[in-house]
Amino acid sequence: MHSQEIISPPRDSRENTMNKLFLLLAALLLSSQTYADEPISLMTEEFAPYQFYQGDDESKAIAGISIEIVEAMQQLMGTDNAVRVLPWSRALKLLDKKPNSALFSTTRTPDREDKYKWVGPISTLDIVFFKKVGSAVEISSVEDAKNLSRIGVTKNVATHEILGNMGFSNLDVLQSGSDDKNIKRLVKGRIDVWPTAYYAGIYSAKLQGHLDDIEVIQDVSIMSGHLYIAFNKETDDEIIHQWQLALDQLKSEGIIEAILSKYDK
Repeated sequence: MHSQEIISPPRDSRENTMNKLFLLLAALLLSSQTYADEPISLMTEEFAPYQFYQGDDESKAIAGISIEIVEAMQQLMGTDNAVRVLPWSRALKLLDKKPNSALFSTTRTPDREDKYKWVGPISTLDIVFFKKVGSAVEISSVEDAKNLSRIGVTKNVATHEILGNMGFSNLDVLQSGSDDKNIKRLVKGRIDVWPTAYYAGIYSAKLQGHLDDIEVIQDVSIMSGHLYIAFNKETDDEIIHQWQLALDQLKSEGIIEAILSKYDK
């Protein structure tokens, strides 16, 4: 009885099989790469101190709380997506129709909840009352502020609309210009309080040299919320997961807190 003969496949056939296996392995490796490597179109608007330009025309760069946080997240993920500064309305239109696009810093409202995918919160947005240091103004609630003589706001700014809708009749309204002009009015005693976002008030007062002249009224918040990164609805869930993981790691390591502390006096 003859032993069974073992027949090897031709050399060309073995090479073809190896090539196919190599290509299959390469495809698997490529497909397993993190989705965070996919290019994301990042957009924002100017809103100091969260996002703002600094430097002269030749060295102008975008900086701020949210910019630093997003840059730190990208550093963890090994990505380097550029940030475009656009008017808010234009950025929202692009976000609605462009996959793999993201917009920050964005408030997460009920109307927006199902329109986008969310990463965050990356920071807080607290609208508070500032008063002049040494002022006799004392209030313990937002409702108490209705009894003040003059609350300094600027026409069509969010605080003007919010307090107007709450029935405030003691608003001293600047008809034009930047809202931070109210700092000088506050320091000169022309208004009793100035309502604005906490970090925005601190930042503006620092720029104008009045940081030691104003103070926030403690424990009275007109509105308190959080800011997020909103992603286009068609963005892959794994991308959202990777960005959220990066943010969570920054929080656990105290990096977010360290960034915020730079803008808190």
